Amino acid sequence: MGHAVTLKNVAAHAGVSRTTASNVLTGTGRVSSETRDRVHQAMRELGYVYNRGAASLRTRRTTTVGVIVTDIANPFFGELLVGLESALAEAGFRSLVVASSDDPVRQDELIAELREYQVAGLAIMPATRSGKSFLEGLEASRIPHVFVTKYLEGVSAPYVGPDDRLGGRLAAEHLLGHGCRSFAFVGGLARHLSRRDRIAGVRAALADAGVEPERFIDIESASNGEGGLRAGEQLLERGQLPEAIICQSDAVAFGVYRSLRIAGKAAGVRVIGYDDVRTAALWEPPLTSVATRPERLGRAAAELLLDEIAEPSAGVSERVFAPELMIRESCGCHGTSQ
Repeated sequence: MGHAVTLKNVAAHAGVSRTTASNVLTGTGRVSSETRDRVHQAMRELGYVYNRGAASLRTRRTTTVGVIVTDIANPFFGELLVGLESALAEAGFRSLVVASSDDPVRQDELIAELREYQVAGLAIMPATRSGKSFLEGLEASRIPHVFVTKYLEGVSAPYVGPDDRLGGRLAAEHLLGHGCRSFAFVGGLARHLSRRDRIAGVRAALADAGVEPERFIDIESASNGEGGLRAGEQLLERGQLPEAIICQSDAVAFGVYRSLRIAGKAAGVRVIGYDDVRTAALWEPPLTSVATRPERLGRAAAELLLDEIAEPSAGVSERVFAPELMIRESCGCHGTSQ
């Protein structure tokens, strides 16, 4: 080769991930003897030399990863953390989880504190009003990082999350299949990019089906049960309810249902939630939901971050997962999909 052999080259030659190759070098994680032999063979064949001095300077940090979430009480983030922490543990890392309350000032303070602990990397669900300067500060710190489920508009950074435009489209297309012609999107705040993307997917599906724009409304609220309850009350105050309601989260859907039940109106509306948290299938009626697989997202985020820690990449990596609709009864279907 005419250039220096990297760990990424070794991993590709051995047919393993860069994280696995790194684990072989450092003796961490769970790696089979067969895989370990294959990595060592690839190193020999490519002439890879592990620069321990450079690695020491690069990793003058602990095996602790800082994790910043916006709302630790949100069950979606709880499930995401299960996947993230299990993947970190397999690689010999531990997590230090803190919550920013979706406040960019608090977020900056937390990052400064985590840096004092010399964390090896950061998995961040960015606060809503984070700007370009926030990313510039992260890059200047040279701490490996990955954004999880939330991205920053107009900037490029390592990212793992769901395809929210597709998620909104899936929900709308299913309800259109039920014959629905009036829709509401409920929950989230206008500044939330995930909300904007989901609504874009819904609107695109409605436009394709010839539904007039005035037959669609959206109502902002906090992305929790209380927010859904208030939003449901606003829908009721409007008089005529839409035939279908798509919610920003399952928690919002639970709150919306509560308000409709109090008013005796729950039977006449089809509802779809978002994220498919574990309690969605236990609701009555069982909640149809756009499944984003938070545990899978957490594991993917950990794997991408571990790759960045092992060998910072020259480019920007991202993993965007297609959601799927879990059909139960709240949308008007009688069969269930668990």
